[in-house]
Amino acid sequence: MGEFVRPSKLISGTDSAAVKVLLVGTGAHPIPPTGYGAVERVLFEYGRALERAGHTVRILNEVHGSGSLAEYRFAFRLPSRFRPEEFDIVHASTPVVANRLAAAGVRYVYTSHSRHWFWRPKWRHRWGFRLERRAVRRAAAAVALTTDLEAAMRSVLPDGWNHPLRTIPYGVDSEQYVPAWPLRTGRRALGVGVVLPFKRWEVAAAALKGTGVSLRIVGPVPDSSYSGRVRVSGDAVELLGEVDESHLRQLYAESDFLVHPSQVEVLPRAVLEALASGLPVVGSSVVGSLFPSERAGMVAGKEATSEELVQFFRGSAERLAGDAELRRRMGEAGRALVKEAYSWDRVVAAHIELYGAVAPGAR
Repeated sequence: MGEFVRPSKLISGTDSAAVKVLLVGTGAHPIPPTGYGAVERVLFEYGRALERAGHTVRILNEVHGSGSLAEYRFAFRLPSRFRPEEFDIVHASTPVVANRLAAAGVRYVYTSHSRHWFWRPKWRHRWGFRLERRAVRRAAAAVALTTDLEAAMRSVLPDGWNHPLRTIPYGVDSEQYVPAWPLRTGRRALGVGVVLPFKRWEVAAAALKGTGVSLRIVGPVPDSSYSGRVRVSGDAVELLGEVDESHLRQLYAESDFLVHPSQVEVLPRAVLEALASGLPVVGSSVVGSLFPSERAGMVAGKEATSEELVQFFRGSAERLAGDAELRRRMGEAGRALVKEAYSWDRVVAAHIELYGAVAPGAR
């Protein structure tokens, strides 16, 4: 069933500085998502932040079925669903959508959320990378969520490509994620993300085995074989599946630290939400650029083997479990970092500056 979703009532945009922005969805999940859907949640929250800043926003999203073909179905119908001249900026966030816009002659800003820039073990990942590369090359401007992603994107740009390419992360509302310090005991670790092998949840489960620290993992569980492997790797592992937003915030609030052993990430929303919730983060090297070393969490070495990762996560968990003062200090540092570097106000300001470079008449 198709749907048009708007974050809230459209603002008239009478201020001369207001920008009219069309945020194009993914076609894969509703916006806001009812469950799993990190990109969709980012689009929804970004749209609300733009509106709070006085800009006019429309989110265009239609969900036609489910599965990997849903985005293609949405993209195929996309050019007939809006008039580009009604907007100052058309902003896409998935490669199938972006390439369809390019084919229809629509100028767009493109934000990549894809791990395919760094990880392409199978043909479908290589196909995804090809689409990402074309989406960036055909964009009027491109946004990388991290400096590492910006470097990867620049490496595929042809000579003479002279459009803006900026690093702008997405934001987190720190007022929505509040730590429940009295409920924290030092004995509850939290993991958030899909339960698939590239997340390496078995590493965290094995590391916590015998420590007295339980592990709760929130996220879709699409692979029963792998989820069984995760369970047997530890002795106090609970797979909660998908939960609603209020339940997830409560889990962040009452847990003691976040474990994030993933093999590949771009900008993991779970890590930012954990930092906003005052949770120290114990992560693999892929989260190392998100916070200063040892201030808000602990990060494994880049070349760590699986055995070394298990030992690192075990040692970090034992250290945090036994030191409430350290957990509180890291938690406060994480909240301060989110307010400084990942506020939606800052994210919106950076995007508006970029939009002005693409469509000067919108400023």
